[in-house]
Amino acid sequence: MNKQEETWEKLDSEFDHHLVDMKPYVLKQNKTERQRCALWIKKLCDPGVSGSGLMGRKNRNMYARLLLHMLRRGVLEGPFSHKPESGSLKTLPTYMSIYFDEPLCGRGLEQSTAGLPDWVTGELGQGDDS
Repeated sequence: MNKQEETWEKLDSEFDHHLVDMKPYVLKQNKTERQRCALWIKKLCDPGVSGSGLMGRKNRNMYARLLLHMLRRGVLEGPFSHKPESGSLKTLPTYMSIYFDEPLCGRGLEQSTAGLPDWVTGELGQGDDS
């Protein structure tokens, strides 16, 4: 395995850990916020939208880390206060990095949900008007 593949694998593993850590916090949200989180997670899990290269993976992980941080705080702010926009994932604004200064505590439907955790898929299936 070359160095680039190792870096990608490390970033993918970090992302997977963020997803696992998010689950209990997402499930504690009200239905509307759970569904919004599920849409964000779906977008972050799609390499065609979030980017499959090094910078795309880093940006995806920053969004995931920020979402996890906000879920732990119990407040969804910034980009997560609304549904994700269609199209590719925008670069996370640098001012959002202030959140990382705080400690982290406390296609067809079948194709579009492939690779998503089942608890996310369940929320996407319950959509009201999304």
